[in-house]
Amino acid sequence: MTTRSGRPIKYEPVGSSTESTRSSTMPPPSPSPKKRKIIHDYTPSLATPSIAPTFDRSLAPSAETYPRKDDDQEPMFMEMRRRPDNFGTGRHSTPSSQNADASFVQQSFAHPTFTDIGLKQKACNDTLGDLQTLGVSHVAALPELVLVGDQSSGKSSLMSGLARVNLPRSAGVCTRCPLHIRLISSNLDRWSCTVSLQQDFDFQPFPDRKPRTSDVTRTNPFPPWVKMAHREIKPFKTIFDPNEIEEVLRWAQIAILNHNRSFETFVPNEGVVAKDTPLDVAARETDAQFSPNIVALEIKGPGLPDLSFYDLPGVFMSPEKEEDGYVVKVVRNLTLEYIRREKAIIIWAFPMNVDSENSISLDIIRKSGARDRTIGVMTKADQLPTQTIPNWLAMFRGEKQEVGHGFFATARPPNQQLEDATHWEKLFFNREVGGNIWPSEFTEFSHRCGVEVLLNYLSCELGAAFARSLPSIKDMVNTRLKLIERELASLPELPRNVEHEVKKSLLQFLQDMKTAMKGTDFSSDWNTLNRQFEACITRIKPKCTVKDPDTQTIDISSADSEAATPTPRRPRPSDSTMRNVTTPSRRQRQDVVTTPVKQEDVPMGGMSRASSVIGASGSDLQGSPFSEYFALGRGAMDIKEIRNEILRKKRPGMPRDLVPDEVRDTLCLKAVKKWSSPLETYIKKTAELLEKTARIALEQSLGGLRQRLIFRECYHSLNRFIAQQVASQQGRLMEMYNTEAYQTYVMNDDVFRHHKAQELEQLNRIRSIVRLKALTLIDWGYPTKLWENMSEEEKVKERKMLDANLPKLPKDPYETEIEVAGFVRGYYMMAAARFVEGVAMNVNSTLLRTFRENELETYMDDQFQIYGHADPSFYSKLMEEDENTAKRRVQLKAELDKLVRAMHSIKQLESSSSDTSVTRPYVTIDSDNEMGEGVL
Repeated sequence: MTTRSGRPIKYEPVGSSTESTRSSTMPPPSPSPKKRKIIHDYTPSLATPSIAPTFDRSLAPSAETYPRKDDDQEPMFMEMRRRPDNFGTGRHSTPSSQNADASFVQQSFAHPTFTDIGLKQKACNDTLGDLQTLGVSHVAALPELVLVGDQSSGKSSLMSGLARVNLPRSAGVCTRCPLHIRLISSNLDRWSCTVSLQQDFDFQPFPDRKPRTSDVTRTNPFPPWVKMAHREIKPFKTIFDPNEIEEVLRWAQIAILNHNRSFETFVPNEGVVAKDTPLDVAARETDAQFSPNIVALEIKGPGLPDLSFYDLPGVFMSPEKEEDGYVVKVVRNLTLEYIRREKAIIIWAFPMNVDSENSISLDIIRKSGARDRTIGVMTKADQLPTQTIPNWLAMFRGEKQEVGHGFFATARPPNQQLEDATHWEKLFFNREVGGNIWPSEFTEFSHRCGVEVLLNYLSCELGAAFARSLPSIKDMVNTRLKLIERELASLPELPRNVEHEVKKSLLQFLQDMKTAMKGTDFSSDWNTLNRQFEACITRIKPKCTVKDPDTQTIDISSADSEAATPTPRRPRPSDSTMRNVTTPSRRQRQDVVTTPVKQEDVPMGGMSRASSVIGASGSDLQGSPFSEYFALGRGAMDIKEIRNEILRKKRPGMPRDLVPDEVRDTLCLKAVKKWSSPLETYIKKTAELLEKTARIALEQSLGGLRQRLIFRECYHSLNRFIAQQVASQQGRLMEMYNTEAYQTYVMNDDVFRHHKAQELEQLNRIRSIVRLKALTLIDWGYPTKLWENMSEEEKVKERKMLDANLPKLPKDPYETEIEVAGFVRGYYMMAAARFVEGVAMNVNSTLLRTFRENELETYMDDQFQIYGHADPSFYSKLMEEDENTAKRRVQLKAELDKLVRAMHSIKQLESSSSDTSVTRPYVTIDSDNEMGEGVL
């Protein structure tokens, strides 16, 4: 391998003089040049994001060949290496990809104080441990070490070696929940261990049975455990004697398996259960067989590495009891969940006395695509079968089962104290112990052997990963903080002066309601509703078929400018249009028209209109809530049916052309009675408009108290008031309707005669055209248009045509019936204008008045004592909130507390990065608060 300039790069051989200058915190070198190039190419700067990823290795001295003293102040150009991000995935990171808010990061981690952050390995690992303890991984993915392995893989011994403490190694309770172990070096001589329970899941057992394998699904991976909204941290016990840790840890795991019982009863030498029940018995009688909740150990002491890691239960294929078969899948799901975390560095433990291909954990790692993030740790090196040496050498060399971080070997003798085991392991790998001698073939990999070597490597890897992730972590924590603060602002705490707050809010609502009722938005919406109502009433004016019996019709629609003319047929001699008329030589045709089948969208010229809020237009029919009633006027009258009605009601001896008043009254009232359904819709839509306006005013004045009882009570009281007032208004309008439907009544004869004349003119025009066509006096294809749709030129032309041809027609045999139809339609238009006008005026002066003036205010005062005085408990009750909101506030405050402390820890790392030495306080958990207070 050469540099860009062509000069070769020299690889230092194992055992050279450079090794003596390597820092005790530096990771071991790679097993071969092949691996050195990509996976284990380490610098003490931890590859901070400020280093451009495109640089090749320079000819500057490396970190291994140039020892740097603590008091060095002069900058030194060290070697620069191209590093992949995410533990050798091959993708190279850029500073811009580390965060979502560039400006935010530029003010923090892009600051020069962070260029040296890689050298603060202890500070980085301490801060990472704080964040892991606080449980902020739901906000930002945190780098973490995860120890996985099969049962009996030597994982427990390895964990004890990494933690530098004697932990339980049996296959009992220690395999039934995850452990989180955090090691903190301390200047104090005293060793301490704080054990706590980190509960992310709630235990919800089935009422009448144990879980089954079929209960384990993708959406429910850990039955009967259910994910909670936020983590609860419960301090269990702090000890100062390492010899007590095994007992305390066992009881802590028993406590976490009895989730629904008080954990305090399981504290050794303190709790009732721990005092009265043998440990083995308590372990067999737990409520749950397994828990995804975590037992956390925070171990402080001199000489400890600054490191934190998770230890997962060993995966297995067959349970001890058949009924516990579901635990196999649950443990596998737990391992899979941790391995899939994108920032996790996997420590895969497997014994050298068993073929590694049989490892269940390796299968999970492969399927999760996590090999590039995996460190292989060979355990039980002292039990290595001689015939398998070539296989293990191939793994060391990266020729078999390659993983991203290569392989380490460990050997921990059973039943020995920690100090003795560490010393024995060192002697074993130096081939200085009797018995099963470490084969000499592995000498070239001695720098990859031993727990202490592994510890140094893990510490550097974790610190480097955290340094790379730090910008995005801070950005995501800060973003989440702002979101929580905004949500909490919408859930305010109970005010000090509750009565004043209640009255102030209600008075503001009343003022907003009055303003809204007098505002242009409400007036515009209500006027639109009135116009739509008027257009509907006008449109359902009774239509009249002006055809002779048994003849064809011409159907004229308001949407068409011409009549739709069907194929004609020859009139029969019995047709009334042929009576007393000499049949012409040309073929005779006859039209029959339903008129005015047009729906009158615009009032006809000359029609009296008194109301300022009434006036239908074409746009009023668009999206009208009354569209379902537009067809009510069709087929209302027919000249033949009118004749039959006259004959039925006429007394014997009455003149032929005399129409009984009963006929006119019946037809007029029949048309008026169709107003009932549109009127109900009008009342309903008016109520909806009031409710909408009230909701807007309520949101404006009490929106901040939406989760309080006062908002709901005010909302319900307001709806009751609206319902009462609308019901009263409906009664008044129905009285008006019943008055119109009771009998015909004309007070203003001039207006009535005007409407009647207009309707007769329209009917006679269409009737004349029909008759002229029937007698072929005009062309059969003559277009029959609505009068208002015709141009002035067309109107003049038609008048001349009618003047010339009408004298040729005999007297219309249906002249009386046409006059009755004109009378009915004229009365309808007069009554419709009167009715719509009266309805709108009545609603405006009664219903709307109650909201514009003081009736609503009086009602709300009766309900909430706005101007009076009530018991203070009354107002306090109004400010109560629903249970879900209260719980949500507690959750948000707890998360806010965690994130504030997380941000404080990050900022302390930021500020300390410019110091030559770093001494950080630790985030601790106060036993009086389940989320804890930051003692900083």
